[in-house]
Amino acid sequence: MCRAAILCDRRGGVSVILAGSLFMLAGAATVAVDLGSVYLARRQLQGIADSAALAAADGGRSAAEQLVGQSGVAGVTLAAVEQGGYAADTAVPVAERFRAGEAGGSATRIEVQRRVPLFLGRLLVGRDGMTLSARAIAARSDAAAFSLGTGLAALSGGLPNMLLSSLAGTQLNLSVMDYNGLIGANLDLLHVADALRVRTGRDGETYGALFDREIPVSDLLGAMADSAGGGSAAATLLALSSRIPGRTVRLSDIIDLGPMRSASQATGQPHILLDAFSLLRMILSPSSGASVPMDLRVTVPGLSSTRLMLVVGEGQTRSPLMSVTASRDVVLRTAQTRLYLESTVATALSGIASVRVPLYIELAAAEARLTDIQCGVHGGVTLAVTPSVGTAALGDVDIAALTNFSTPANPRSALLAQTIGTRISGYSQIALGGAQSQSLFFTPSEISAQQAKSVSTTDLTQGIAASLASRTQIQVSLLGITVSNSPLSPLVGGVLGTTAPLLDGIVNSVTATLGVRVGTAEVRVHQRRCGIATVVA
Repeated sequence: MCRAAILCDRRGGVSVILAGSLFMLAGAATVAVDLGSVYLARRQLQGIADSAALAAADGGRSAAEQLVGQSGVAGVTLAAVEQGGYAADTAVPVAERFRAGEAGGSATRIEVQRRVPLFLGRLLVGRDGMTLSARAIAARSDAAAFSLGTGLAALSGGLPNMLLSSLAGTQLNLSVMDYNGLIGANLDLLHVADALRVRTGRDGETYGALFDREIPVSDLLGAMADSAGGGSAAATLLALSSRIPGRTVRLSDIIDLGPMRSASQATGQPHILLDAFSLLRMILSPSSGASVPMDLRVTVPGLSSTRLMLVVGEGQTRSPLMSVTASRDVVLRTAQTRLYLESTVATALSGIASVRVPLYIELAAAEARLTDIQCGVHGGVTLAVTPSVGTAALGDVDIAALTNFSTPANPRSALLAQTIGTRISGYSQIALGGAQSQSLFFTPSEISAQQAKSVSTTDLTQGIAASLASRTQIQVSLLGITVSNSPLSPLVGGVLGTTAPLLDGIVNSVTATLGVRVGTAEVRVHQRRCGIATVVA
């Protein structure tokens, strides 16, 4: 029994419990109100950050500041704006994909802040508000299509078809209209790869794994046709796919995807545009460590006979003909080439029926690098172009050594003409300069007009054959004795001068088809495409 009445009195217990519960409910309500307010404010702030990042990707910091000011949300400040690059690579941790300060990068990282008030929570934490921040990264994927060494005017007649058919190992039967259609068709490299995966049943495979496989050339040309979107180029590619059966190619031998190897979808990757003719030429080029020798008989009006020997390839030092660098620059290269052109021309010179003109040209790889794409009315495309370097000679060479790039061809004095007891010989050589790249900027109007630009390693004002002919030292010997000031010397020199333009026409057509220029590199930008900025993180 209770000794004290107050201890035994149980009335009012519910009131005490209710009072305590009300206090806890009030605290929970306080936290809920402020947490909900903070959550909504954070969501709102993230939306502003995303929009500001998109604005900054196109218009810079001023555009982001203007958007923040027009958001209608008070107290939002722009804390940081950083320009850089963004690697959409699943192998790279998300936090490391943005690279601040990367030259030429098209990504922008934004941070915005806002002071959010606390309503009831200040009674618990003793503060009247808290600072929220939100980050967003927006990237723009710009693209440009450009080609190296494709001269539209030079692609006429049957010689280009002969050369590409020799590379393909079968008769391609390409017309001038076919060439022009391929040159005008700009293909997105990764879209071609996507079409190729569908054709070969490897959908979802990374681009690097796909490029490492031996792919039938017919499937690859079909994928190019699928990506061309119809038209004459697609029809030409489909026709070619049926003419090259049984041949395979490993794309990684000719195209180095660089940081894009681990990607499995084109979304978030840079758009790499390439005209269909340049891509076809790459596919038909010899594989790594190989070369393709050609020995052709060419009929040229004004010349009695013409023999063209051409070796395309780069031996053991071959580099991919297209590369994507770590900074996402696109690089196009041409194959190393040796060209030997031996022609004869009939003459009316006394005692000389014909003059022989042997011309040898050895060219290293030319290179064009896409370094910058600037959007807007006053923007454009910048290429860094390195011309093809090497040597050119009017002289005889070791023909057996032409297919081995590790062995010099050893140009030397050539026999140009002879009569009974008289021999006329000559020799000249030109070194084709250095290997420094030169920057070329293409304006929007120049891109629309498909204007070609070139850089040169020499100060040649004429064709290579004409320059060699004008520098040839002609020597006349009678019964083994050198004759000074022979009247035959200027006569033979005149024949060389009139023959040289014909030889230059052959050289220009050959080198244009193969993308190699003698001492120069010609480039044109076919298209500039400014991408729409998207939020990537």
